[in-house]
Amino acid sequence: MEKGTAANMNLDFTLTKFRSLCSAVAQHYPTLTLAEYFQGNKLPEFFAMMRHDIDRKPENALSTARVDI
Repeated sequence: MEKGTAANMNLDFTLTKFRSLCSAVAQHYPTLTLAEYFQGNKLPEFFAMMRHDIDRKPENALSTARVDI
């Protein structure tokens, strides 16, 4: 496989890494909730919305949601 493909990447799905990712995104883009997006009031030209799946470990949903706040 080529360098940088999913097969040889170290995938880190920890809350620490997710917190770091959210912080990095927020430093460069305004972030919106889904409710803000669907209201459509004066959306910024560029923005970020992130979603995360919790279907594998639903018991982690609350911890992940707390990072989002």
